[in-house]
Amino acid sequence: MSNKLKTIISIVLSGAMLFSSSMTVSVNAVDTKEVLSDNELNDYIEEYIDTEKTPGLALTVVNENDVSYKNWGFDNISEQIPITETTHFELASVSKAFTALSVLLLQEEGKLSINDSVSDYLPWFNVKWNGENYDLKIWHLLNHTSGIPEEKTFSKIKSGTDDKLKEETARLAVNLNLNFEPGTDFEYCNLGYDILAYLTEVVAEKPFEEYVTTEIFQPIGMNDSGYDIPTAQGYQKCFGQIIEYNAPRFKGSQGDGYVITTTSDMSLWIKAQLGNMELPEKLKNAIEKSHHIYEDNQYIKCGEMEDGTERFYANGWIMSRDKGLLTHSGGNPNFTTMLFVDYDRNIGVFAASNIQATTPLMAADCVYDMMSGKELIRKSVITDPTDIVASTVAIAFLILSIVTLIRTITQKKRLSKKSVSARKEKVKLTIKLIIFTLLLAVMISLPYLVGYNYMMAAVWMPYSVLTALIIVDIDLIMLIISSIRRYIVMSQNK
Repeated sequence: MSNKLKTIISIVLSGAMLFSSSMTVSVNAVDTKEVLSDNELNDYIEEYIDTEKTPGLALTVVNENDVSYKNWGFDNISEQIPITETTHFELASVSKAFTALSVLLLQEEGKLSINDSVSDYLPWFNVKWNGENYDLKIWHLLNHTSGIPEEKTFSKIKSGTDDKLKEETARLAVNLNLNFEPGTDFEYCNLGYDILAYLTEVVAEKPFEEYVTTEIFQPIGMNDSGYDIPTAQGYQKCFGQIIEYNAPRFKGSQGDGYVITTTSDMSLWIKAQLGNMELPEKLKNAIEKSHHIYEDNQYIKCGEMEDGTERFYANGWIMSRDKGLLTHSGGNPNFTTMLFVDYDRNIGVFAASNIQATTPLMAADCVYDMMSGKELIRKSVITDPTDIVASTVAIAFLILSIVTLIRTITQKKRLSKKSVSARKEKVKLTIKLIIFTLLLAVMISLPYLVGYNYMMAAVWMPYSVLTALIIVDIDLIMLIISSIRRYIVMSQNK
């Protein structure tokens, strides 16, 4: 895939498509340990891990108060540190439910309403629709119906760990032209949740991560969770192999994807969503409200299930209108996650890996189906072809570059034996230069044409992609030089 951003969005929304597996089953959930010990399931997951080259996979299953864990592979391959239920993963977009819950908690405290304007709390905030200032509401951000364009803002988010990046990131939306009138359509937008995180910080009058810790993590008992703590070693695919990769931090993106936690803590998060633990009244009410859309006019369809049932996005969850099942998936440069919370059946499933891969999505989907009483259905392994395509292009153009270099070095000797008119040579050179220059301009601009820049390509894509881009650019430059040199040599021969 050439556009990693679209891949990330599709990963997030792919969780919603899995709803269809749950809407037709009414049997009671089965035992968690029985499911996770199923030989066929384990064989299938291990096959997926091998095919996808997944270094580590962690899974937790909750059935009321019954919790089980299953782990595969390594936190760190070189040091042979195994994955456990205390291994730390970035939740990626599964983090959005925590950000949304912090906003709903502030509403419970009477400090805001999600029907309020964003500018009520961030006076400098301003966006435009049809050239006019628009009064954007908090719920527009919660439900991804703000109209803020994802592809025009995602690449502008800076990496770093400075606290000032929270406000700087939120201000990326200032005077931005919206893609549609807010509240009339759906477009997944990470920046919207970064704005919500900064708004939480302003209203709560304390750092966003401190508010989430004291008001959410600690009451639930998620004492091994946070935003600025070490994680498992991350990995990235590169020329058909996996290599260690430490992605940069994005302090300004904490609201959209940087909760760091364990499967042990996520089992508590699932229990909290299911109502299976004692919680402060304020938190309990906020969680309940996060499971449905605030008002009927805020139901904006974000897609459909296989059976045609509409699905919606609200408060960091993808849901059906009649509720029952909540889900979300996420992908960061080093991590992939998948979460199911089914409070009709009182079950939940969470899976995470320390690499970008479809393995957690598949594992969580299969386990959720089995917990719902369905039989395991083995499907073909779905793998991201980005690394394979980029590696093939890189190798092909590397060979072409070597051939071009050899031909350039031997050019003078070869051309001395030929007799070509200067006029014909000039026409050929002009055509070649136009073609090669246009191709070079396209290749150099490619990351920007798909809504990225070179920094984001380096962070979010396999190294093979950037390597392929550089090799192709070098080859095109060599072809331009070779063409110009050919003309000079032919002119000298005359």
